[in-house]
Amino acid sequence: MPPATSLIPLLWLCGPAGVGKSTVSWQLFTELTQDGAHIAFADTDQLCMCYPAPPSDPGREYLKAQNLGAMIPNYRAAGARCVIVNGVVDPVAGIYRDLIPDAAVTVCRMRADRDELARRFISRHRSWRRPDDELENVLTFTLAEADAMDASTFADVVVDTSGAPPPEVAARVRESCSDWPGFSAAQEGPDGAADSQRTGLSMPGHYRSGAEADGNIVMICGPAGVGKSTIGFQLYMRYLSAGVMAGYIDLGQLGFLAPGTPGDECEHQLRAANLAGMWQNCHAAGARHLVVTGRVSSDAEVKLYRDALPAATITLCYLTAGRAELTRRVMSRRDGGSWPEPGDQLCGQPAEFLAGLADRTPGTTGALEGITIDTDGRSVAESADLIAAALGCPAG
Repeated sequence: MPPATSLIPLLWLCGPAGVGKSTVSWQLFTELTQDGAHIAFADTDQLCMCYPAPPSDPGREYLKAQNLGAMIPNYRAAGARCVIVNGVVDPVAGIYRDLIPDAAVTVCRMRADRDELARRFISRHRSWRRPDDELENVLTFTLAEADAMDASTFADVVVDTSGAPPPEVAARVRESCSDWPGFSAAQEGPDGAADSQRTGLSMPGHYRSGAEADGNIVMICGPAGVGKSTIGFQLYMRYLSAGVMAGYIDLGQLGFLAPGTPGDECEHQLRAANLAGMWQNCHAAGARHLVVTGRVSSDAEVKLYRDALPAATITLCYLTAGRAELTRRVMSRRDGGSWPEPGDQLCGQPAEFLAGLADRTPGTTGALEGITIDTDGRSVAESADLIAAALGCPAG
């Protein structure tokens, strides 16, 4: 294990579903970014989408911690001096801290009174347009998880969110975790070491962890709003329905870093390094198929990912849509017409900005080598079927 002085401070916000982990952690990340902190962010629930889970790790908590542990050195090399993450953890055992050896982990458990937690969960469940016939069983499980967490002792700090809106909860976390170095780092300002690290991400060195992981990876890309995540997840579910172990990774969740890396505004170097580490862990767990979604728009960017995963067979799939259809899909994102993705750059944007986005976004690159799927007039399932047929995926 590295010496304690070299560990990067990591604040992990956890708690039962519906307690507000994602909202509050993103608010803290945003506040610290505005304060000038060198900081990274990750939603750990996005780091363990690999099914079916092995018997030794049924909740994929081990895989989640492994993947976060693989990402921390990359964040630090890219210039981060602290990291904020959120996500579900084992309600009794908590977090596998030993699998995150490069971080000094502070666990902040968020809780709420049962009645309030139930109200929040029901509201979220319905806002995500999930069937009400699932609600009773899922709510029962969530409240049992909350009870188990309230009886647990794994957290360093507990913050009660009852009766408080997200900004107030964020303030309570700051107060309760006032000794966490990440909160003081923003006030200290940048230093020479952090600035030099921002341009010092040694990609060949950080790729070594994924260099031997073979398998088949499909990378689904395309313009903003075209449906990459939705269609990609449908393709992923086809693997699972056919009984094939597979992983799913959204590149958008692997590169939250502030300030950004000069010359790499989309953080493709960081995302590629993180993808390599995650695929190595999913591969070790038994997966040989991986669906990746994200905005990759040039041959140079594609090369970064191919270099990161030299043993894998990567197939690029570019999604297109006509201007009218793309505009319709983009406008639906304004009011959250997708899963509540941390850092969604379309959610909440003015209608005027979104209406013109399709005009500012090319419908196809024409240069990327791979499969092109026209999604115009097609449902999500139909588009996923076309990709599956092109790849020779199992029918499911």
